[in-house]
Amino acid sequence: MDFADFDAFEESALLAEIIRAGIGYHAVKSRAGVPFRAAFLAAATHPALTNQLRVIGRAGAGTDHVDLAAAARHGVTVTHTPGSNATAVAEFALAQLLALTRNLSEHNEAAHHGRWSGPADPAVELSELTLGVLGFGRIGRVLADRAAALGMTVQTISRHPVGASVLRAESRDSLLASSDVISLHLPLTSQTRGLIGRAELALMRPDSILLNNSRGGIVDEQALTDALRDPAHPLAAAAVDTFAHEHAAFTSPLFGLPNALLTPHVAGMTRRAMAEAAFRCADNIAALLAGRPDGVPVVAP
Repeated sequence: MDFADFDAFEESALLAEIIRAGIGYHAVKSRAGVPFRAAFLAAATHPALTNQLRVIGRAGAGTDHVDLAAAARHGVTVTHTPGSNATAVAEFALAQLLALTRNLSEHNEAAHHGRWSGPADPAVELSELTLGVLGFGRIGRVLADRAAALGMTVQTISRHPVGASVLRAESRDSLLASSDVISLHLPLTSQTRGLIGRAELALMRPDSILLNNSRGGIVDEQALTDALRDPAHPLAAAAVDTFAHEHAAFTSPLFGLPNALLTPHVAGMTRRAMAEAAFRCADNIAALLAGRPDGVPVVAP
C-alpha cells in the first residue's frame, strides 16, 4: 500500500497524484466530498495510464461533488452508500434542535465565565413543537420516527406513504408556514439549489427554527443571515452543518451570528455510520470491478 500526502481539494495537486508515474487507479473512494470534475475524469481515464479509472465509490449518499455527465462520457461508474448514515444524521438533527431550544451554547458560555443565570424566558419542550421534514428519504424517515417518539407532531410532503405517525402537508409552502421546526434532508440538484431563499424563510412561523444537514447551496446563506439578523423576522434560529463553501475554502456570511449554530459537516460522522459506509463502499467497488453490478447502487447523470 502506497500513501501520498496532498490537498485533494486543490485540483492541480489531485491531477498530479492521479497521473503520477503514469500509473493511475482503477477505482477511487471518496469520503469528504473531494470534487471530481471533468478535468480529473479526463486525466484519470487517459489511455496513457497503466490503470484507467473505472469506478468512483462514494462513502455516503451525496454525489454532487462528482461531474456525473463527465463520468458517463468517460465510462466511469459512480456508486454510493445511501442510508449508511441515516441514524447518525437524524440524531444530530435532534441534538441541534435541543441545543437551540434549550440555549445550551449560551448557558455553557455563561457558566464557564462564572455567571449563574436562568433563561430569560422558559424553554419549550419538544412535544410542544411541530417538525416539518423537507426530504422524506432514509434520513427524513428515521428523524420522523425519533421525533414522533419524543412527542413531536411531524409532517412532510411526499408522493409515497408516510406512515401513521406523520402528517402530510399539502405543499412546501404550507409545510413552511405550519411548522415550528424545518429540517432539510434533500440532495443538491438543479431543482433544489436555492430552494430556501428569502421568500421561503418569510413564510416560516414566528420563533421557528431551520436545520440544514443536507447540502450547502440548498439554502441561500445570505438570505438566511439577513433573516437571523432581523429581530422582526419570524425565524428565530438556525443550525447549519453544510455550506456552499467548505473545507479549505470554508466561509459563510453566517459567521458570528449568536442564533446560528454552525458545525463543519460532521452530522454523519459516527463510528458506526463511517464503518458502515466504508465497508459498503468497498463492497460496491469490488463488485463493479469484478463485473458484478447486480444490486450495487449506481448514480446516473
